[in-house]
Amino acid sequence: MNRRRQRGAASVEFYIVSLLVLLPLVMAILQLGMLFVAKNTLNHATFMAARAGSMANGSRGVMLNYLAKGLVPLYARTTDPIDSGNLVQVVAPAFAQARLDVALPIRTRLEILNPTRASFRDFEVRQNGVVQIPNDNLQFRRANGASSRQSIQEANLLKIRVDYCYQLIFPLIDDLIIGVLRFSDTSLFHQACYADNRVPISAWALVHMQSAPRRSEMGALN
Repeated sequence: MNRRRQRGAASVEFYIVSLLVLLPLVMAILQLGMLFVAKNTLNHATFMAARAGSMANGSRGVMLNYLAKGLVPLYARTTDPIDSGNLVQVVAPAFAQARLDVALPIRTRLEILNPTRASFRDFEVRQNGVVQIPNDNLQFRRANGASSRQSIQEANLLKIRVDYCYQLIFPLIDDLIIGVLRFSDTSLFHQACYADNRVPISAWALVHMQSAPRRSEMGALN
């Protein structure tokens, strides 16, 4: 009888340990896996945004729109394969939610790192009634900027950084991850993410401009 009771007690102890240790561990692994997928998705979305912006004079609005399109997989909610029958029902609300989050400054920040304000001071001219940095015949232009210390070819590189607040979904694990990350993070934007129960992730993209950079389209610059 004592051995049976000991075996029964050992089984109960195992289940308790499994509940308190193994289950949170599995949840943490799943959450970190989803965070890795979100980072790859943001990398691709940021490249899509930069490529679209390069063809639209560096338009911040165009880049935000394409960024939202690239983030749609993070918002799609369905257990069925996406096909022509349910495409609109799944993708439309996902894009609407992604566009909303991208438009909120506390959830998404898109910075244009290049061209800079100094780039425009050095190279912008009026062409066909529009003030812009020339983008044509770059191989024959030899101008170098005194303020930016760039060549005009370097001024025609579009570099952006996107910071995005990703929402964690596993209870308890989200508090643990956020509590660890926010302890040594001094960024105000990141702290706003943590306060919203989200984790900040970042991505960069660098592309050649396919149209003339226009400061009026880019908004705030470094």
